[in-house]
Amino acid sequence: MPKKPIPIGGPHFSSVRKAREALRERAFELLDGYIAVIKQAAAAGDYETAAKGYQHLLEHMPDEDGTRMIDMGIDKPKQIEAYSGPAVQIGIQLGGIAPKALPPPITVDVIPVESDGK
Repeated sequence: MPKKPIPIGGPHFSSVRKAREALRERAFELLDGYIAVIKQAAAAGDYETAAKGYQHLLEHMPDEDGTRMIDMGIDKPKQIEAYSGPAVQIGIQLGGIAPKALPPPITVDVIPVESDGK
């Protein structure tokens, strides 16, 4: 009897799938609550928070076909995959380059002064 194939990631992806389905079922309820909070912030005069909330919605809410309504801003950093292992940095010193010349030293002559003992 052939074994049932185990999905990649084991049983963890099934939990993620269930969580996404639960969010999808409550999406309109969550959206209505989010918009209500934004409207409360605007009514209280906190326009900066309201503007940030609307901006977040516009940037993250997908269109009907699943694409974003507005492209991501260019000011947001993009994640770039890079090697994260140990790095060895080697420095070299070129010969034949004269060291920076120092200014001439300042000398101070000390002249003893006689006092009248007062």
